[in-house]
Amino acid sequence: MIILEILIVLIVGFLVYKFILMPKFSTKKVDISEIPQEFEDVFNKFRELDFSEIKAKKKRLLFYSIVIVICFMAFLFVFIFTYLNSLSISFSLIPLIILAAVVILLLLDLKKFKLLYTNVVRRFIQLINPNLNYNNTSFTDEEKYYQSACFDDLQLNSFIAKDTISGTSKDNYKFYASNVSVTSTADNVFNGMFSTVILDKNIPSYTKINTENLEYITTYALGATNSYLKYIEMDNADFNKVLHVYSNDRLNATEILTSDILDYLCEFYNKYHVNFQIVFSGNYIYARFFITQLFFPSFIGNLFNKSNFALCYVIITFILNIIEKLSNNMSNFEE
Repeated sequence: MIILEILIVLIVGFLVYKFILMPKFSTKKVDISEIPQEFEDVFNKFRELDFSEIKAKKKRLLFYSIVIVICFMAFLFVFIFTYLNSLSISFSLIPLIILAAVVILLLLDLKKFKLLYTNVVRRFIQLINPNLNYNNTSFTDEEKYYQSACFDDLQLNSFIAKDTISGTSKDNYKFYASNVSVTSTADNVFNGMFSTVILDKNIPSYTKINTENLEYITTYALGATNSYLKYIEMDNADFNKVLHVYSNDRLNATEILTSDILDYLCEFYNKYHVNFQIVFSGNYIYARFFITQLFFPSFIGNLFNKSNFALCYVIITFILNIIEKLSNNMSNFEE
């Protein structure tokens, strides 16, 4: 009987660790060998910064976690033992009281840990570009921007955003990007990074780019569900193999997507295999990247997960590079 009790305690302890305490990082991994040297330079500078405070907080939270698991296992063991042997269960209250006290301490320190982690990410973002900033909340009108992009034909039921990177590009265009979770009345629509760039001139068309994998889902294609959008075959065979363009103005689409932009988009997708959509419409560039949450302030595991920071770097620099390349073509657009 005692062996059965120990087995139950071990199983419960494993479930608590697996589904409650295990770190949650982005499931989309970037091949580190494909990352440009510029990222290595940024990441090396980042690792040289002083993060002693959050490292100390991490150790304390780990200690609390171990105590919680031990107290929880002790509570189960004592409770089952006293129940099976018809003894008073008052003894099981001792580990339960300790457990409650440590949980309270952990929650208080976890709140402080999340604030410290926000500063960690902010310092990394500003190493990428000093004109960018980071906040763990959403930005004003973000849901309105997302709706305006018309990524798909689904009516939204909920929109949750956090972890916003904001600032200006080299050409002083306002830039926002954040982790969002979007659902419709039917099911989950999108989890990943959504970005908005505000231009100073108008693009007189609605032009959208999809990566190839999104074409298998009709609502993402938008060419099949909106008659005013037509598929535009670009003058780049390699691009057409992996990326598809839809627009209501063929001429303007070709003005936007010049050969250097087509080459860059194709190279990015072939190198990192991140599914994305980009919309050019009016004074805005909208983009969404099909990745899971980039930054999760977990105190268990690697605090400075290189793959996650690399994924953030390639996406942010990708958007900034697209802005720069598009800016060079802005003279072709009508006011």
